[in-house]
Amino acid sequence: MSPNEAVKRALKGEKIIADSAVKHRRPIGFDEPRLTYKDSVLYLLEPGELEFGNRRITDMNWSPKVYRIKESLIQKNQPVLYWLMDKNGNGPERSFVREQLLLVNNNIKYPPKWILKQY
Repeated sequence: MSPNEAVKRALKGEKIIADSAVKHRRPIGFDEPRLTYKDSVLYLLEPGELEFGNRRITDMNWSPKVYRIKESLIQKNQPVLYWLMDKNGNGPERSFVREQLLLVNNNIKYPPKWILKQY
């Protein structure tokens, strides 16, 4: 359907469902395998999120804390979005898709607190 046809149909009051411009190579929406609320995850850091100055090879790629799934949003033909929280109920304000989350065991061993304190 051309854009002109879509506008004409919308003006007539017809409901128009837009196709996604991006074709996904994996199941999305209701068919996507979901993470549960009891899963422990790390999230992928955005550039500059915990870094100061130039990027170094030793900068972390994943969050220094372990989070749990607080909430998820499932929509038709859209990736599932996840919101996270730590054991204190705090968490990042943005949402994440599954590719930005790393499942971890409950037995994860972190470096000593004095190393992570700077983050």
